Amino acid sequence: MKAQSAVEFLTTYSFVLVILAAAILVVFFLVSTTRTEIGAQCSSFGSVTCNLMGYYSNKAQRFSLATFLIANKANGPVNVTNLTVTLREVNYTGVCVPGLLYPGRQASCMANLTTSAAQGLPVQGFYNIRGKFCNSPISNPILNCSEKVSFSGSFYAYSQPFTTPIYAVLAAVGNSTSQIAAYNGMPQLPPGYTIVNNGDWAPKSGSSGIAYAYGTSGWSGNYFGIAATQFPSSLSYLNNNAIACSPGYNSTLSLASTNIYLSSQAAVTFGAYADNAIAAWYLPKGSTTWNSIYNNAYWPANSVSLASNTVTLGKGLYSIEVEWSNTCGAGLQAFQISGANVIG
Repeated sequence: MKAQSAVEFLTTYSFVLVILAAAILVVFFLVSTTRTEIGAQCSSFGSVTCNLMGYYSNKAQRFSLATFLIANKANGPVNVTNLTVTLREVNYTGVCVPGLLYPGRQASCMANLTTSAAQGLPVQGFYNIRGKFCNSPISNPILNCSEKVSFSGSFYAYSQPFTTPIYAVLAAVGNSTSQIAAYNGMPQLPPGYTIVNNGDWAPKSGSSGIAYAYGTSGWSGNYFGIAATQFPSSLSYLNNNAIACSPGYNSTLSLASTNIYLSSQAAVTFGAYADNAIAAWYLPKGSTTWNSIYNNAYWPANSVSLASNTVTLGKGLYSIEVEWSNTCGAGLQAFQISGANVIG
């Protein structure tokens, strides 16, 4: 009888021990799993959707950044005018770039929050994007945007240390007269270009700042201390004479967008390494006036050359827009943002 009771005891409580051990393992997994392994999530309602988001915190200075990569799936352009992020029933305003979002194109958005969750802890909240729908032709929609629209969604992420920013890029082809337009206070798709595809830049972190570099099959090597990566495969065919590289489509254009945050006033250096033409602008949060970084479009001589300019900027959020254009031969674009207190 004693032997039987012992067997029954072991049989019964061994299952309890197994279940308890499994529960401990699950808890250990959930606690030890990093945000990268679990992944951030964002839902969206409407035709402007959220593709990617992240939450980055700086506990020491008590602030954090919420970043979003949004896409326009409407049948016309949307002029984004406002971003609001709600966390713990507090609203924070942010910026999106580009502000004029063409169909199929992506934009990067960022909001600075004056609260900071401890790194590794979950955060959840809501976002709202307001703008105007543009009904006019895609070549110049900014002149006829009147219908007010609003898009919202929710997000869930794990707070993580600051990392490289998100970028959005657009590729387009144009005729022989299509060039980067002279600076007129608003970077936008120049007339004569047609959007063919878009995607994400893969940002690279340099030792002295935030940088990325892309080239076609004709360009390789290191620029700003980082290796040039070929354009995404869906875009690289633009510059290898595979399509439309004959009159009247014999020029290409890419527009790269991102946001940066300065934790205090700093001297920021913008370096651009490119062939043919490049132009770049910055826009302070709350402003409607873009500022030219290189004093209008920058046109190197006949080969790759470097343009660099240092600008003192105050604390806050800034939108950055970079445009690059060339004929349908090989091309390269490298861009670096460096300076103390510059955060992606």
